[in-house]
Amino acid sequence: MLKGAMSWESLTSRDLISLPQSHKLSATHLLASPDGSKHPLENTTDHYQLDGSFSRLAGYQSPDGTSLWTRHGFSISRCAIFECFFVCQKRIQQYLAKRKIERGLRLYEQHNQNAAVKMWRSALKSTSKRNDRFQLLGYLYQGHMDFGKYREALEYGHRQLGISEELDSPSMRAEAYLNLARAHERLGGLERALSYARHSLYNECGTQCRSGGLVHLTVARVYLEMGGFSRALEGLQGSYKIATSIGDPALELQVYVALSELFGRLQDTDKSAKYASKAYDLSRSLQLGDLNSSHHRAALLRMAASLRKQGELGDAHDYCTEATRLALISGDQATFTRSIRIMGDIYRKKMDIDRAFRHYEQAMGTAAALGDRMAQMEAMDGAARCLEALRTQQKICNCRPLEFNTRLLEVASSVGAKLLVRKIRARLALIYRSLGDEEQFKTHERLATQAEAALGLHCGVCNESFGLEVDSLEALPCAHILHARCAHEVYRRRDKNSLGRSCPACKKLINSRLHLCGDEPDEVIDIAENNNILKISAPRTIYRSNLSLASLSLRASSLTINSECHATSSV
Repeated sequence: MLKGAMSWESLTSRDLISLPQSHKLSATHLLASPDGSKHPLENTTDHYQLDGSFSRLAGYQSPDGTSLWTRHGFSISRCAIFECFFVCQKRIQQYLAKRKIERGLRLYEQHNQNAAVKMWRSALKSTSKRNDRFQLLGYLYQGHMDFGKYREALEYGHRQLGISEELDSPSMRAEAYLNLARAHERLGGLERALSYARHSLYNECGTQCRSGGLVHLTVARVYLEMGGFSRALEGLQGSYKIATSIGDPALELQVYVALSELFGRLQDTDKSAKYASKAYDLSRSLQLGDLNSSHHRAALLRMAASLRKQGELGDAHDYCTEATRLALISGDQATFTRSIRIMGDIYRKKMDIDRAFRHYEQAMGTAAALGDRMAQMEAMDGAARCLEALRTQQKICNCRPLEFNTRLLEVASSVGAKLLVRKIRARLALIYRSLGDEEQFKTHERLATQAEAALGLHCGVCNESFGLEVDSLEALPCAHILHARCAHEVYRRRDKNSLGRSCPACKKLINSRLHLCGDEPDEVIDIAENNNILKISAPRTIYRSNLSLASLSLRASSLTINSECHATSSV
């Protein structure tokens, strides 16, 4: 043996094991997010520290400036051998990480999401390149979002934001902000979601891509919850324009679902049902997966909700039952929560109040477990309607409806759901009136009127309110909403001092009528704004996406939901 050669005991000595770790951070690592908080990467420097120790073991400079191998008696040739060995080891680790990512994608497509997520988490530990880590975090984010685990998805979004700030990449930053906006929208942080969405649009730099369409769609959903229906319609028009320009029916389907919900909340049941029908027809023709795709489940729920408002309770029950079955098969807890809430609406419409209330309680429990404040608020509203029906039938006293609506008012006010706040104020006014408390009755009646005025639900032609009772509405190209009869009158007349028709609210010229989903299958929708007419044809039927998993819908997995776990309300 050569003199001074290292023994195996010295190789495993404490001097080599306790090598100092690197603590170098990028300057952009401490950049602030829109809400002023810092989102440092968690557990992202472990592999760099390990690689640094391997590098020093392979013959690089130690902290005292000398080569570790040379210091222990190894020659230069042996240093090169060890260096080659550890470089090869690092390459093998990267190769195995990529194989795990591909394996996770295959598992995801085979409806085994739990195994896919475990595979991706394992790959994340050995992935060193920031670009690969960003993409892998996007996979994990989308998997948790489709599964209804919004809190976990939010964590992955923050980690993506940290990587985008380190690399100073506008496109990565736009995607990270979009993911944060979508998660906060479901968690009830509407103002924060709107802020993140605006940051995403700023970093997108106006490019026509799918992420831009999703940003417009997210903004529209936030305004829809906040009661800004005209702003929501503007966002949906922008998202629809991008969807048709890039040929993405999956995004187009989501716009149809949002439009159906918008007109459903404004009590235009016919247009809500027609948009839901378009979404359902498009979901059956998409080649994005089988019937367990999240797009198909969303279309089924919209069909059930729209048909329920039209009084078609049997068909609504069938659609909702199918959505519930697919949600249980795929393990989609978010869709499951909404499906049992809509089933409660159907039973309430059938005047089966006891069964409806049990469904609402179950929906409230599962939504609270997921942290989905929007779904929880909707279920609470359904339960409040059940209590109101029992109160008017004099089957219960006024105390329980009063307490429950007061609690719901606090939740809706904290979220910022103005339309729901107006409805709760009106219900509270009736309860206080039956109790003989005229002061509280007048207070809530006045506040309900103020909330109605803040919503801007007044026709620009007749100045009468809309959206509070069943009516037929029409949307102008400038996204202002009128009564259908008033909109027809606007289209028939011409202003004397202008060359064409103009909107009574914003005075913009109107060159064509916005037909909101007519009965003909080959109907063409004209959207005109600033003398530019956008022709929107009927939905295309065949499309196979080649996008990354982060932009695709969730395939089904074998997880089932135990519906008995959250049978009682947490509120």
